[in-house]
Amino acid sequence: MGTRFVSCTESPVHANYKNAIVDAKETGTLVLNKKSTPCIRALKSERTRAIHGEGLMAPDALKGIRELYFHGDMEAAPALAGQSAGLIDAVKSARQIIEETVAQFFSITGRLGGLATARAFG
Repeated sequence: MGTRFVSCTESPVHANYKNAIVDAKETGTLVLNKKSTPCIRALKSERTRAIHGEGLMAPDALKGIRELYFHGDMEAAPALAGQSAGLIDAVKSARQIIEETVAQFFSITGRLGGLATARAFG
């Protein structure tokens, strides 16, 4: 849910970052620094493709994170985002995100309960 809330209306990050999350496809992130720690996931960009190709992230790779978050420079640092970025289709308020999440929870668990009652899991 971190990526979802980073992209919410109330989040203080720059609109470029929020829009990059919304524009991301299901395959729009890369796992970086697989050969070391910390292993992170970030939105695809020229910078993150280069890091991904090398397999290692320079110790100062996140040095420009403030420029990314608050000034919208999408190449200043890897734009951290989870796999869920590809499922986010709009910038919404935190309230709307929570209400939709709760409604989806009850919808899904209600269907599961019906399946259990009918013994129709297969």
